Amino acid sequence: MPEHSPAPTPHRAIYGFAFYMLFTVLFIVYVAWALLPFEFGLQPYLPDKYFAVFVPFLVLMFAWFFAFLIYPAINMSLTVNVDSIHSVVDPKLALPKGTAFTSWSQLKNSKDSPTKQKKPTPINCNMCKTSHKPITRAPIAPLRFLDLQEVNTAYYN
Repeated sequence: MPEHSPAPTPHRAIYGFAFYMLFTVLFIVYVAWALLPFEFGLQPYLPDKYFAVFVPFLVLMFAWFFAFLIYPAINMSLTVNVDSIHSVVDPKLALPKGTAFTSWSQLKNSKDSPTKQKKPTPINCNMCKTSHKPITRAPIAPLRFLDLQEVNTAYYN
């Protein structure tokens, strides 16, 4: 079995059952604390019942603030500026290694380098005593920068 498999292993099954039992017992204790009357006898040892409503409300408010304020703020702080070259093209992909981006003309010059393909040589066949041409396929084009003009011409022209 692979090391990082999501299949249930005995280790995960035991911990899963233990956590299930733990949180079931904690939920029963929470509901009993929230609903039992004051005269039950455990009141001096437990916090006020106000917290039975306040703590879940506090957790929900924190989740709301995180989902609608904190998480989008983190994402916006990690996003590059609109006027940055990184919002349009990845210079590491478009330029040769170690070259700093200075102008858009660099991107046009770097993609115009044609690649030469070698013609296949015939192979001598021992079975029929003739030469055959090997079947070759065009290689997959290397990853490169697509200019916006090139894309617009391909789609809208």
